[in-house]
Amino acid sequence: MKNTLKKYLVDGLLIVFSVLFALFINKLAESTKINKQKKIAIESIQKELYRNAGIVNDWYPRHKATMEKINDIVEGRNDSLKNEFLKYQFLNLALLTEDESLMDAFLTNTAWETAKTTQVISEFDFETIRSLTFVYDMQEVITEKTMIKILDYYFDREAHNLEQLEPTLIQFQLRFSELVGQEALIQDFYDKAINRLESL
Repeated sequence: MKNTLKKYLVDGLLIVFSVLFALFINKLAESTKINKQKKIAIESIQKELYRNAGIVNDWYPRHKATMEKINDIVEGRNDSLKNEFLKYQFLNLALLTEDESLMDAFLTNTAWETAKTTQVISEFDFETIRSLTFVYDMQEVITEKTMIKILDYYFDREAHNLEQLEPTLIQFQLRFSELVGQEALIQDFYDKAINRLESL
């Protein structure tokens, strides 16, 4: 009877140990999988941020130069450029942008959206999530709101009424000033977000 009880006790302990060991292995495998996904997500977001930061770094001086030309005309410092506008039957924005497109590339958010969808973002600390949210929200404001406002105004028929050139340029002045300010701000956001990711 004593030996049987001992045997049952040993068998029971072995079963408990086996179950606990299996749970431990399962947890370890799950943790390894999550860490791998987190590492991939961090690398993907970093690449995306570096690429997007490069695009904004290219845009910023061009948009700033456009804004400064508009400022010069509005403030009466460049009458020759103002007279150049009046040679056309429409508002020739190329005179301000030097024939360059306002937005010649797209700021992407694929890596960020994937990290959110797969829930791997829950592995990031609060400050990192906050920093990344600032960046991606500001990207959306720049491309989906501010630039769209500029383009919408340009494609408005009233913008091409050259008798109203000065009020039209004042509207562009306001919009480009907003765009340049946002681009300056997001460059700081990119630096902070990239530094956060590198510290993980």
